[in-house]
Amino acid sequence: MRCLLAAVVLLCVGVSSLLADEPAKPTEVTEDWHGVTFVQIPGGEFTMGSEETVADLAKAGIKVPEGSSVDDEGPKHQVKISAFQMGKYELTRGQFRIFVEATGYKTDAEKDPKGGWGVNRQLQKGEQSPIYNWTNAGFPQTDNHPVVNVSWNDAMAYCRWVTEEYGKRGQTSVCRLPTEAEWEYACRAGSTTRYATGETPRSVNGFGNVRDASFEAELPNLDFVKYPPFSFNDGVAFTSVAGKYKPNAFGLYDMHGNVLEWCSDWYDEKYYASSPGTDPEGPDSGSFRVLRGGSWANGPYDVRCARRLHGTPGNRFFSSGIRLVLE
Repeated sequence: MRCLLAAVVLLCVGVSSLLADEPAKPTEVTEDWHGVTFVQIPGGEFTMGSEETVADLAKAGIKVPEGSSVDDEGPKHQVKISAFQMGKYELTRGQFRIFVEATGYKTDAEKDPKGGWGVNRQLQKGEQSPIYNWTNAGFPQTDNHPVVNVSWNDAMAYCRWVTEEYGKRGQTSVCRLPTEAEWEYACRAGSTTRYATGETPRSVNGFGNVRDASFEAELPNLDFVKYPPFSFNDGVAFTSVAGKYKPNAFGLYDMHGNVLEWCSDWYDEKYYASSPGTDPEGPDSGSFRVLRGGSWANGPYDVRCARRLHGTPGNRFFSSGIRLVLE
């Protein structure tokens, strides 16, 4: 949970034949009945994780905040991934709204008297309150923005509903969250660098919505020394609409930044040492679920391909969202 809270703290503290790491190419896209576009990701093999130290990152100009660690990112290991279909974009508010209106579902933020998390722009901080949920995170959003303030539990409820709807249509498709290994494979898209775009934070410019100059201009009273932003202006302070920036080599948008994306796995900081070499699904049990990709509130350290974040299944924040996988 401490790792997932990082984005909150930033505000509260003031094909099948792909060779290993071969550059990937975009593949065909299929439109799903409920408005979600899926990209066919080819199977392949890649190097998962990182063995860089805090000193290595510092030398590259990437500051690791005090109290954070890179120990759970190693050891680097080879992983084979079977082909799968992944959401081209993060799930939007409009797509989540279809689910809510069809089922009457109440999110964890709505059921808990404490509510969700939002940005109090007047007080220049993040806060938890009953006024915040998937319809309100304290900053402007339309139905074309990614849904936020959704927990792992909420994401799974959405996946179950979509799977049931497929069944009613006589289809055997299963909607689910990506495994952590699938997510990193899809994010890297053949790259072996810190970011899918290159080794330097500046390489992300034009490919994602991150903690940057526009964020700093909107919330100037935060600690930008302890939590430094990217050194460019992506033009958006909070969430951006789906597909605003350039996609990665697999044709996926916002794999770096915009919102953190829930994975299906339980989190274990030592899991990589014993992880299966083919289609790993994570530990059998745990207390936290994995999130990946960083968000609009995260700086260069948290947006790297290998960065692992986690939260309890009921955690929900203004920076956490959903990306789907279809079988």
